[in-house]
Amino acid sequence: MGTHFYGIHLAEIHDTGFSFFAEGASIGILEILREKNIYSGHIVDLGCGSGILAKNMADNGYTITGVDLSQDMITLAKRKVPNVHFVTSSFYSIDIPPCKVVTATGECFNYIFEDSYAMSIIKDLFGRIYNSLTTRGLFIFDFAMPGRVLSSKKNNWKQNNWEMEVEHHEDEHSKTLTRKIKFKVHTQNELKEAQEIHQLQLFEKDELKSILIEVGFIPKFVNGFGSFIFPFEYGYGGFVAEK
Repeated sequence: MGTHFYGIHLAEIHDTGFSFFAEGASIGILEILREKNIYSGHIVDLGCGSGILAKNMADNGYTITGVDLSQDMITLAKRKVPNVHFVTSSFYSIDIPPCKVVTATGECFNYIFEDSYAMSIIKDLFGRIYNSLTTRGLFIFDFAMPGRVLSSKKNNWKQNNWEMEVEHHEDEHSKTLTRKIKFKVHTQNELKEAQEIHQLQLFEKDELKSILIEVGFIPKFVNGFGSFIFPFEYGYGGFVAEK
């Protein structure tokens, strides 16, 4: 299932049409790091996408490792920041190197791309992140909660060479969100049409907070990173967790 996440066309659409979130998040995270007097060091960016956050951090003197499951996202990231180390992998299986900060933006922990997905996988990941961090290191991430989509709906977007329709359906019983993404890309000589279906597990704030505390973190729930407030009315939040 995971190999179908963000193929080349959807990766490029995401990079050109929806970069505002990663741009805003990276500026806000930079503010948090400066508030914590972290002006240098190694940052591991999980679910790094096309490298927008990685570029901003690298431009400000940090050493970055970016991890993403999509090879096409990693290809875009390497073009954007060729001096950064990027890895194509699931963050559930990769060995997280020693670092001062771990980031994960764009609700990447919600994505279901493991065959046997369970909260124990999240707990194991958070524990490995805790162990990878130096003393007083930070784990900064956002996530989708129940109520992310109040009812089934469709959204449409269109730019110069592409158009996209996303149908959202939230199941309140299983606390899952399904996105059916249909898109058309106009190339020089042809029109390419494709579809991806993404499934997300929605998390309650308190269940993630409990796991963070259990593995050793001191977590703080946030509605944005620094001066960047999450641009969603419902069902979205984040944590800044300190070791």
